[in-house]
Amino acid sequence: MRGITCLVILVAMMAVSSGCSNTLETGYKPRPLGASLAMRRSYYASPFSAESRAPQLEREQEVEARRPKPGY
Repeated sequence: MRGITCLVILVAMMAVSSGCSNTLETGYKPRPLGASLAMRRSYYASPFSAESRAPQLEREQEVEARRPKPGY
């Protein structure tokens, strides 16, 4: 009985310390399926290029279009 208990505790400790995580070891991040064309291009663009800034500009234009205009 004591041997089974020790075995269960050992297996539980190994499971906890095995390092389970939600990220992949390669660093791959899944991309959302509903991304716009500009957003998909930004995934592969270099970090500070115009293509990588395009999705932010697209979002800002969309917010500006939804914002109520005074005088209407």
